[in-house]
Amino acid sequence: MFYLSKDKELTTELLQKMIKKFKSDIMPKLEKSKKYYDGIQAILEKTYTDKSKPCNKTITNYCKNIADSYCGYLASPGFISYRSEQDIEDVMDILRYNDFQAEDSDFLLDALTYGVAAELMFTDKDGKVRFKLINPTQCFGIYDDSLEGDLTHFVRMYPVDEWDDLDNWNVDVYDNYIIKHYRTDNATGILTFISEEFHFFNQCPANIFALPDNKSIFECIMSLQDASNELLSSEIDDYSAFCDAYLTLTGLDAESDDIAAMKENRVLILPEGAQASWLTKAASDAQVENILKRIHDSIYRIAACPDFSSESFVGGVSSGIAIKYRLTGMETRAAKIEAEMKKALQRRIEIITGIASLKLGEEVFRDIQIEFKRNIPEDQTAVIAMINSLKGSVSDATLLSQLDFIQDVNAELEAVEAQKKANMETFGFGLVNDTEDEEDGSEDE
Repeated sequence: MFYLSKDKELTTELLQKMIKKFKSDIMPKLEKSKKYYDGIQAILEKTYTDKSKPCNKTITNYCKNIADSYCGYLASPGFISYRSEQDIEDVMDILRYNDFQAEDSDFLLDALTYGVAAELMFTDKDGKVRFKLINPTQCFGIYDDSLEGDLTHFVRMYPVDEWDDLDNWNVDVYDNYIIKHYRTDNATGILTFISEEFHFFNQCPANIFALPDNKSIFECIMSLQDASNELLSSEIDDYSAFCDAYLTLTGLDAESDDIAAMKENRVLILPEGAQASWLTKAASDAQVENILKRIHDSIYRIAACPDFSSESFVGGVSSGIAIKYRLTGMETRAAKIEAEMKKALQRRIEIITGIASLKLGEEVFRDIQIEFKRNIPEDQTAVIAMINSLKGSVSDATLLSQLDFIQDVNAELEAVEAQKKANMETFGFGLVNDTEDEEDGSEDE
């Protein structure tokens, strides 16, 4: 990200400087994080001068596992909900049209992977409001230098044609009112202005979500990831070499043709007193396993993420309380991420309601509550007992939000009301009471 004084114009020359700095200083770091998530890691560059030696390149991808674990814990589809005392069905229609459950999850995963995530709001050919994730390696935000630090510009860069050998790029610059379109000349880096258009949003239509220090969730363990890959690959190299053990012949004067014949026939004919044995290298399995375990444990400890597949996590767990206790470290870090993501989701809604202000009201977004649920096993019997005990003291919406199998609380409340109405129409409103009244009347007569 970049900062620009409110009283300073974003000129073409200044924009060129920002793009150059982004490509040289920021983009390589973002690309490296993505590569490590995808399993394209330093071990793949491993080589030996001696080409006859085994050269295994084994990857145990902790980076992906940790990012996916945090994403699943915080933002599995259906575990983020939107509620309001006001009628927000118009807002929910826009969110559902954009498949917000999947989008929210992908939004978080980008932030966990790159350290930053970005999405852009636009209107499609049908005039509907859309939002779409933008590759963090192809965009950056420009903020003002005020205490609020408002986003004033959003810059998106993408190839003119992925098959273009000249590698020229389009550059779109969004501000609070318009979109300016440029094209870069790869040879000179010079920007050429193409055109501009209004975007119809009342603010910069971009949403940026960043983790602390713009660092990926696994940046702190990348060196340990490399160490694990190197040690495991070297160990496999050793075992591969063991498979090529040398046969030693003692007390035998044999020609190469004789040795070739014995190898082909798989028979050794040795004179009296001669000996044959295999020469192998002693393996230190225990030492290697100990080091690998120390690296493994260090990775999960530093990332504050439990190894969900380990016996130490799964074994003996009999209650949701026990699980939550083992997730304390992860929860501490996840709570900070949730707070930042909630701000980003609220900004998304602010932008959406801004373009639809005539219909929704400009301040409706302030009343929308965004709630996160953790994706952990729950004792449903205990949850239901808790819900029953709180009936009458807590709203139905809040109670229903505690049930994992209910993904859309508002829709569920509407379904309950519709069911009540249908039952009234089918069986008659107050049927039991009416019958009782009639019986009472007969007795009086």
